[in-house]
Amino acid sequence: MGEVKIVPVTVGIPTWARGEKVLTVLEKIFACDPQPAEVIVHIDAPDGQLERVLGTRFATVKILTSPHRVGPGGGRHRCLVAATQPVFASFDDDSYPIDHDFFAEVLVLFAAQPGTALLAATITHPWETIAPKPGASEEAVEFAGCGWAVRRDRYLACPGFVDRPFAYGVEELDLGLQFHAAGFALQRTGRLRVFHDTTLSHHRNPRQTASAIQNVALLAWLRYPWPLAGRASLQVANMVVDQATRGRWPGIPAGLVGILGVLWRFRRLRRPYPAAKVRDFLARRRRPLVLASKWREVCA
Repeated sequence: MGEVKIVPVTVGIPTWARGEKVLTVLEKIFACDPQPAEVIVHIDAPDGQLERVLGTRFATVKILTSPHRVGPGGGRHRCLVAATQPVFASFDDDSYPIDHDFFAEVLVLFAAQPGTALLAATITHPWETIAPKPGASEEAVEFAGCGWAVRRDRYLACPGFVDRPFAYGVEELDLGLQFHAAGFALQRTGRLRVFHDTTLSHHRNPRQTASAIQNVALLAWLRYPWPLAGRASLQVANMVVDQATRGRWPGIPAGLVGILGVLWRFRRLRRPYPAAKVRDFLARRRRPLVLASKWREVCA
């Protein structure tokens, strides 16, 4: 059996209070050929147990910890800052590559499109059928945090993720807006396939509901200019209606009451973008994605 090839990719995985579930993800990653040159696991508020298990079973994995919860975005940010490779691939502690050649595909796709800063994988959940490969690639402005790859230098050129224990509604959208404002291209591709082993039942947590409402306001506070304040208010109202429609009433009052406190906490990170950039980003989120013509040959 030949030696496994190593490619210049860092893998980053944030985790918190999930026991040893991340071990399955690491097994899948180290089963890939080629393998990434570096794997980093960030643990929120650790108790020491997972670090000991990782040190025993995966001695080459680099471990980062935070004494308090910084959330998935905060964990990814710390992994990206610590990474030593030019390409960074991000997974959750319950998501992993479907194909053994995942990291080879990442490098092929980046080489084919030098202007592309971020590649968003096609995500499959347990109740969905895995899409055939190869698949088409599309221009995008947003992505799912459980499976993507980025040129590290492009990420470091932007403000990056903020620390939010429950980051839904701000993590990927914020970075997508940052990249869009900077003129960095994103692609969603069927050539990269990731399995996300979750039922999403945690979305019903009242703290998650409260944070989802607050995160809509936070994203607007961080990136919208004042002329879009009315639009931001409507977005918050829409999120409240959405959560109410889903029957997630317990977290709504706390979410609304806590908005001002969250905005105050992040006041020093406010970096608004021109209104035209924000409007264009929001418009592109709503319109159907268009197949990028240059990718047709690559993905054929």
